[in-house]
Amino acid sequence: MATIPPREYTILLTHLHKPSSSLPLQTHQSLISHFLAQTPTPTPLAATVISSPLFRPFAHAKLTTLVTAFRHAVHLRLKSLRDEETSLFTRGIRPRMTEWVRGLLKGFKGGQAVIRFVCAGGIILGLEDLKGKSGTDPVGGNVRAKTEDELIIALTEITELYGAPKHTAWEKEFQPETEHGELDVLSLTMLFAAQLLPHVFSERIKVLPLSTLSSYLMTTIETTFSSGTFLTSLPASCSSTPSGQLSLTSPTGPKQPTFPYDSPGPWSKSAPLPSALKAVTGTSLFPAVPSLSGLSARILPLLAESSPSEGWNTLEAVATRLQKLASNVENDWAQSALASIEDENDIVPDSRELAANIWTTLKTLLFMTVMLSQSILSTITYSRPVSSGPERSSTHMPTHSSLALSTLRTLSHLSFVITKFGGVTSTSSVGFAELKRVFYSALDVLSADVEASEAFVKSLDAHVSASSSPWGRSANPLMRARQAFNLACIEQLVPLLGLDTIENVVFPLCLPHLDGASHRETYESAHSVILAVFAAHARAQPDSTTVAGVKGKGTSRPTFVEKIVPFYVQCLLENSVDGKLTTSQLRLAFSALTSSASASTPAMGKFCLSSLLSMLSGLSAKEDARRRHRLRLVLVSTLSALPLAVLPDALAAVADEIRDSESKERVELAREVFKEIMENVGDREKEYCLRWWEEQREALEGTVEARNGSPPGKGALTLARL
Repeated sequence: MATIPPREYTILLTHLHKPSSSLPLQTHQSLISHFLAQTPTPTPLAATVISSPLFRPFAHAKLTTLVTAFRHAVHLRLKSLRDEETSLFTRGIRPRMTEWVRGLLKGFKGGQAVIRFVCAGGIILGLEDLKGKSGTDPVGGNVRAKTEDELIIALTEITELYGAPKHTAWEKEFQPETEHGELDVLSLTMLFAAQLLPHVFSERIKVLPLSTLSSYLMTTIETTFSSGTFLTSLPASCSSTPSGQLSLTSPTGPKQPTFPYDSPGPWSKSAPLPSALKAVTGTSLFPAVPSLSGLSARILPLLAESSPSEGWNTLEAVATRLQKLASNVENDWAQSALASIEDENDIVPDSRELAANIWTTLKTLLFMTVMLSQSILSTITYSRPVSSGPERSSTHMPTHSSLALSTLRTLSHLSFVITKFGGVTSTSSVGFAELKRVFYSALDVLSADVEASEAFVKSLDAHVSASSSPWGRSANPLMRARQAFNLACIEQLVPLLGLDTIENVVFPLCLPHLDGASHRETYESAHSVILAVFAAHARAQPDSTTVAGVKGKGTSRPTFVEKIVPFYVQCLLENSVDGKLTTSQLRLAFSALTSSASASTPAMGKFCLSSLLSMLSGLSAKEDARRRHRLRLVLVSTLSALPLAVLPDALAAVADEIRDSESKERVELAREVFKEIMENVGDREKEYCLRWWEEQREALEGTVEARNGSPPGKGALTLARL
């Protein structure tokens, strides 16, 4: 210590031996980093820091100071070694750096577990920083492993020491473990564990009590979001202004007396909603939600691998707690007037910032849910639960389908937040890719269990059927978001459903939305479900018992799917006006419907064609010009969906419609006909269509030449290049 200025070092030691200090924490952090880095034997100073009463009771700022001090000390020590004069007999930097870190760890002996944990974590962070800069570990592998071991041992001691609840009030009041207003020790530890454990080798993490650690992490996350009750005061805080805008005000009342010094009188409550939000977003836990979720997501597959039975039970516990958290949030949201607001302008300006904070909190909750759900689904995809033997006969064991169902129900509770990202079926670039991955993964897992899939679909409308609940309001955005989510689930599970479920559950759910184009998500989802029903029907075997079944064995009675063909044909034709289905959606839908109908009998395909032609003939050439052109394109799309027996009538109708079209539309129609024949028509029908094309070439090319002014005689190549 001869090179260390005695005065500054003595001052530091003096302050470290006191329970309080006049120096700010930042000064302590700088002094500790400096003096640790300047001495080749840091054990005495490290031991003094570890045992210092200055950092008790625990506080986030104090523990952060220790992490930063040891992290910076690693950086400064390496810089000091590089700046030292060297000779032929001087040892290399790496061995001296290794010896210095070993000296730090020796000073940890006998120290308090929480202090050792954060200090060891600071060393690991510093080593990671240096490794990231140089690409190599600045110390030997044994010392790095010993540092990680120290971190793991300290964390194990913390869970054992602070995991059990205090049994007496004396322990809580007169021996406080954390400063007043701070988080409890376990929550503080989980906060730093989320920052430190990602840098520890997975095999070492496996020696931790992972199930207990997962439970503590979930408890910390639940604490962050007040167990999902942070919106409890929202319904009472909503009021309407005379102009009809929503105000997120708080109730006022009499002022609380400071009895006995003041006389009783009126008092006013503090604003409950802003206070509740501040209790969530204003803590040190809220910014750490991503890291807390990330650590929990990393632990789950490790636990399932090392202890399958305990791991699967932990997976179920996490999924259940996520579902409960989401359910609490949804229940409070459903009872508030804010749930009915779709335009920010419907909120008074003074309340918009508060509303934005609510949405920020909800989106953070969704991100956390998606991260943990993705870990659960990834884990169960590549593993299986322990078989229930005789000794487990009375023990409930989760299954793939039960965990997938829990995930889907959790997402369903958060569907009103999901809709802010365009829903789970959105194909736009602004969508939430991880959310969609979780959604479709859960459905893939669930689809392996036909019975569970059908039971899930039957239960989807149970929550929204109660007329006495907020769900009974069909105009409620919350209701529409849930319905859109339900329909998206059903669309993927349709091939597994029985005809009774399709008729009595699925079709009634879709029916109210097939014409409601003002709400695009539910509108498009409802049509997608119906088309999925028809697609499953077209792929069916005659003896199938699911929705795909065309007929039962030995009977010629039409199925429910066949019975609704006329209804849906008329529905699509009515939705061909502007503002309803787009042209591409209409073409795909009518083609799919025609293909499914034709799979039963050619007469059904001919019915679809005749209905379309009847609608075309009834439209006015001038007043309905846009709609006529759209339906002509739909007619072209049916060519690949019709059986060979109906193709002559369809092709003749196509030729007539092209000739009757305005000159500027003929080129597009002719081009689409050629494209449909070459790309979509089946091999058997294509031969007939090409012969028809050759016969009609001159007439069809005449329309194109009249438009383009190109000379005659170019043949089919002219149209092929359009």
